[in-house]
Amino acid sequence: MENTVLLVDDERNILNSLTRVFRKDGYNILTAEGGAEGLELIRANKVSIVISDHRMPVMEGVEFLSRVKEASPETIRFMLTGYADIKAVMSAINKGEVYRYITKPWNDDELRSAVKEALEHYNLTAENRRLTELIKGQNAQLVDLNKNLESKVEQKTRKIKENFFAFVKIFSNLMELFDQNVGGHSKRIGAMSRAMVLRMQFDEADADLIETAALLHNIGLIGIPRDLLERDEDFLSEDEKALLRHNPVLSQDLLSHIDTLKQAGIIIRGQMERFDGRGYPDGLKKEELHIGSRILAVCKSYDTLKNGRRKLPLGEIVQWLKDESGTRFDPEVVDEFIELLAEWREDEICVFAPDNRAAYERISLKDMRNGMVLASPIVTNKGRLLVTKGTVLTEVLIDKVLKFHQLDPVIEHIYVMAKNHGHGGSVIGSAVGQ
Repeated sequence: MENTVLLVDDERNILNSLTRVFRKDGYNILTAEGGAEGLELIRANKVSIVISDHRMPVMEGVEFLSRVKEASPETIRFMLTGYADIKAVMSAINKGEVYRYITKPWNDDELRSAVKEALEHYNLTAENRRLTELIKGQNAQLVDLNKNLESKVEQKTRKIKENFFAFVKIFSNLMELFDQNVGGHSKRIGAMSRAMVLRMQFDEADADLIETAALLHNIGLIGIPRDLLERDEDFLSEDEKALLRHNPVLSQDLLSHIDTLKQAGIIIRGQMERFDGRGYPDGLKKEELHIGSRILAVCKSYDTLKNGRRKLPLGEIVQWLKDESGTRFDPEVVDEFIELLAEWREDEICVFAPDNRAAYERISLKDMRNGMVLASPIVTNKGRLLVTKGTVLTEVLIDKVLKFHQLDPVIEHIYVMAKNHGHGGSVIGSAVGQ
């Protein structure tokens, strides 16, 4: 960045001397023989530093620099003065019009050093200002996406339902082959996230989207060495930790190439953000974060503490969630999640068991009929998932489940939606063997 330095003095020989001081430093030098001319140059140019004499006719240096502050607040202001004017200059410094003063006669090396230091400060401030505006722009785009979530989801729901499961099916199988723990973790928080979305009274389209993000939130880990995932974080190097921290961005980047998954990618990118703004990668906070990211963060942390290496008791996990409410997590999401835990049970995989039992019917495999909607997954005794909850049963699907039952017996009883309760189904739902 080329910096512009404006020199202001009513004596031409002083201006010439100052120009010679900075001749070899590569600055763009402007000169003015009075305050009025200096203000014109300030308005016409992006000036990094202005160095002005105090004793000038018509407009003294203190008044001139005060007007420079109004016209160009970011410009750093120096004042040249004699010892007799120190009191006036100190008053100007206290009011904020002057960054630093230089006494006459000046020392060339000290003046150059002072200007160099001030320019480093100016350039750093300018870069911070640029990055802040960039982040604000990105945040504004995310906020806009959040505000328009409902309309955007409605437009893309049809496309998601047409091609989504084929991708998720491939992904789930790859994740299971790559790492059974990672794959199981994604399925569990997918189920919990969907239950949370519906509990918080969002519609089915939102539930589909956020469950999708939960299922795909670790897709970026596929490219990370297995031994790195299996090691305790306390024994990882800083470079290895940084690689794992890059997962949200890498996951979003992978999904950004699929139009129907771009919104899910935004949710995934925010999974490691914090409610207080101290997370990563973008430092978003509160409502700047997609509600899906806030839900995913709580479900992900719960499952890691319950089923990860440490396997903490439920009471300790609940207390930790309460302690982190309002800082790491959205308080509303934490409260809803803790209430959800009272209605949640797990066998081989998570199954939502709500209080409203009238909405569900328990049947055996032989009683499955075309058009029924699964309220729980169909799982074999060995823990293999055949059909996910929310799937609408068809004759072909029932036949495949019964045939598979002969090879790997299915848990005898399943739950379906009662006839007097509607259900929109899940885009995740599918059968084995398709």
